[in-house]
Amino acid sequence: MKEFHPFLVFLLLLLSIVQSGCLSLREAYVPRDLLTDGWYEDFEDEEKGSGLLGMEKWSTKVYRKGDTAYLSVTSLRFIILHDKEKLLEKVDADILNQAVKYGINMNYSSRINGKRETCEGHETVFVVYTGEKDGHEYRFIGEVWSCSKSGISVICMGYADVSEIDGIRGWKEMVEDPEGTIEGLKGENGLIYNVICH
Repeated sequence: MKEFHPFLVFLLLLLSIVQSGCLSLREAYVPRDLLTDGWYEDFEDEEKGSGLLGMEKWSTKVYRKGDTAYLSVTSLRFIILHDKEKLLEKVDADILNQAVKYGINMNYSSRINGKRETCEGHETVFVVYTGEKDGHEYRFIGEVWSCSKSGISVICMGYADVSEIDGIRGWKEMVEDPEGTIEGLKGENGLIYNVICH
């Protein structure tokens, strides 16, 4: 009789799950009717990929308001949902690394942590920073949540040049929600608040 190998059975089971489409990726997105006042989806900058023998899949959609504001919405699917606090730690580090890369001086004392709820009822965690470069002030946000209905984790990262009128508007349009959770910016049409993920 042949010897039983639990690892091989586990590997075959995982491969069959992947092949059957159980790890298909539902992509989170900003509804098109909210892309107004100069906001548009930048299809050329979007990315998709997979790893770990197809057990992890991801997709990033990119939205811009000229050169003054930027938002990326990443959908991430793994066999189990990612812990949102761990995701926020990664996003926090990514924001700081990008700031260094582009020579933006971050004001670490400006860091704000918080929680809020999206229009679909998901509780999020977020971090907000302020930075400066060449007389321009920038606001950054990283916000994450998990959606059990679609089985994805959602990562939103954005920034705006709030030294410009369009950047101030872009920041408000990106982060506002009905409660004014971030900087008291109230509104029903916030891009992150309205991200659809299921």
